[in-house]
Amino acid sequence: MGKYSRDKGARFEREIANRLKEVFGPRTTRSSGQCFKGDLRADVDCPKIWVECKVGKRPNIKAALEQAEEAEAGANTGKSPVAICKWDRQEPIVSMRLDYFMELIKIAYRGESNDVGGNTLVQGEDNDTST
Repeated sequence: MGKYSRDKGARFEREIANRLKEVFGPRTTRSSGQCFKGDLRADVDCPKIWVECKVGKRPNIKAALEQAEEAEAGANTGKSPVAICKWDRQEPIVSMRLDYFMELIKIAYRGESNDVGGNTLVQGEDNDTST
């Protein structure tokens, strides 16, 4: 891997770490240094989730998620594996197993009714787009 690719990956990991700090605060850090296959460190260390980051022309979402799952299993942290992938000049995409997604949805909808008309993810959030 060339220096440009390493630097691009490091920039993306810093970007994701900074975004996750909005939720988890200073407990979120980017793992320092280059990680190698079999390494038991997440790209971004934060509570609850094991984050694997991939950026490039065509990152492999499935392989990234499997890498996060294998590394987390080896480290046995109890965190939920998540892959955050970004194609060049595109918005990042988050990939996770359906069971973990369902856990997140249950947390987000806690206390909400099953009314489809007011389908907000966060209680108190106003989704009215009329002006």
